[in-house]
Amino acid sequence: MAAANEALAAPDLVVFDIDGTLHDTFAWWPRVLRRGLAGFAAPAGLQLSMPDDAAACAVVGEADAGVWAPFLPASHQHRWRELRAVVLPLELEELTSGADHLFTGVRALLVHLRGLGVRLALASNCHREYLEAFCEGQGVAALTDWQFCLDSPGCPTKADMLRAATAAAGSRRAVMVGDRDNDLQAARAAGLPFVWRFNDRCAPAPVDAVWHGEPAELLGQLGLPRIS
Repeated sequence: MAAANEALAAPDLVVFDIDGTLHDTFAWWPRVLRRGLAGFAAPAGLQLSMPDDAAACAVVGEADAGVWAPFLPASHQHRWRELRAVVLPLELEELTSGADHLFTGVRALLVHLRGLGVRLALASNCHREYLEAFCEGQGVAALTDWQFCLDSPGCPTKADMLRAATAAAGSRRAVMVGDRDNDLQAARAAGLPFVWRFNDRCAPAPVDAVWHGEPAELLGQLGLPRIS
């Protein structure tokens, strides 16, 4: 394992998490979640407290019940799928609205990496509808080689997604870039170095590098030429 922020061996594959890593989900998710909660509450016969931005954003990157159940009373948390069914169409609408929700510099970074011959994959704890809306709505489908989610064959966990991406690429030097503890855990389970996209919501450790969002910084950490 490299010491944090030492240059890693130049990768032939980079696997990116989506939400919080490439995609500024936090810019729209609290608003969409509160709208969905309000639409769910009355028909469900519930009175729900509306989460503030911090509480809403705390679940970004979790899977299934970990995303939805925290916003329901304990006795109704088994109904998280019903809540998801109400909010999901609002998420898809947002992702395909034409608004650019990628973090600044991400699009140029992906183009540059592919120009260097680095293969790119996505790995997300979302389901197929969300992944497809993100890839098509944000123009990322054409900028990556593989996209994996919980509905991908043989991928019930993010670690499985990393293994599938590595196998698909025939990679010997893959790297995972993500923003949460579960990204780090998946990378370690798959035997990959991990670059943490810095944020103030968590601080996974130990990581191999800390990326603050600038493309030049990440490229340097990966031992790759910077964008000219």
